Amino acid sequence: MKNPIKIILVITLFLSLNAFAQEKEDYSKEPGFVDFGNLSPFLNNDKVTEINIESYLLNMVSNLTKKDDPELSQMLKGLKLIKVYSFDVNAKEARELNVKISQIDEMLEKKNWNRIVKVKGPHENTNVYIKTSPDKNQIVGLVVTTLEKDGQSSFINIVGKIDMDALAKLGEKFDIPSLDKIHK
Repeated sequence: MKNPIKIILVITLFLSLNAFAQEKEDYSKEPGFVDFGNLSPFLNNDKVTEINIESYLLNMVSNLTKKDDPELSQMLKGLKLIKVYSFDVNAKEARELNVKISQIDEMLEKKNWNRIVKVKGPHENTNVYIKTSPDKNQIVGLVVTTLEKDGQSSFINIVGKIDMDALAKLGEKFDIPSLDKIHK
């Protein structure tokens, strides 16, 4: 009895993915969306992680986890996009990346994002920004930019209604680097 249910779920998943793939959502209009610009020069290295989880997948996971993990399911309902770039850079690229991080900081501040974390020193350059709804009652976007002395860098953008307390759990479930730092 379990096998037919699994087969039906898999078929439904593939049909859903096909239907959603035809309707590409434009997240750039969302208040919590940030365009990091061209990161491709840094994404050609050996150690690169790219995560791009769009709303249809987040909704699907939310529905699938409703029974086993209702807290995660509820949190995912409000999210529209999770985009993560994590990669290693050499010393020359690190200098270029620090300039890029500064440009992103300027852009976010001009667009009235709130910086909630800034760590800048010889071992780390990290910024965490949030974007709130016009009434300031809801977080609708989160951005993390980080570059560590060892050359590890991450750029994260989470778009949608965000529960800050649940971010660490989200990072664990989807293995998203740097989200554990936000929780701390």
